[in-house]
Amino acid sequence: MNSYLLILASCILFSCQSNDAKKEETVHLENLLPVAHQEVKRVGMVVKVKKEYVEEYKKLHADNNPGVRHLLTKYHLRNFSIYMVQLADGEWYEFGYYEYWGNDFESDMAKLDAEPENVKWLELCDPMQDGIFLDQKGWKQMNRVYYNY
Repeated sequence: MNSYLLILASCILFSCQSNDAKKEETVHLENLLPVAHQEVKRVGMVVKVKKEYVEEYKKLHADNNPGVRHLLTKYHLRNFSIYMVQLADGEWYEFGYYEYWGNDFESDMAKLDAEPENVKWLELCDPMQDGIFLDQKGWKQMNRVYYNY
């Protein structure tokens, strides 16, 4: 009941504001809206994990380890997810996905690559991975063939 009264009071207060105040509030709210969803760059990637590092890699990326999550946010990477699976060939693979919500992907990725904390993180994680192609080092970006929003 208290929640209902709070919502009702908020609606009454908002409706009592002058039109100018409402317009300012609307402009303010519009500035908070994210980039249109269709403009988001979606990235899928894959890499092999060396068998001897599977458990250590999982610990490094556990929810309770902050790692470099704040840097991902700083450079407009959202919904960053990594999935790991052992396939029929006996090898372990990671499949990663993220969305880029910024305006200059190349510039933001260059800045992320230059962050000392990220450099240290990659020096720790990269030796745990193998490319899935002979000339590949690190993650291999995949081609998106479908998404549903």
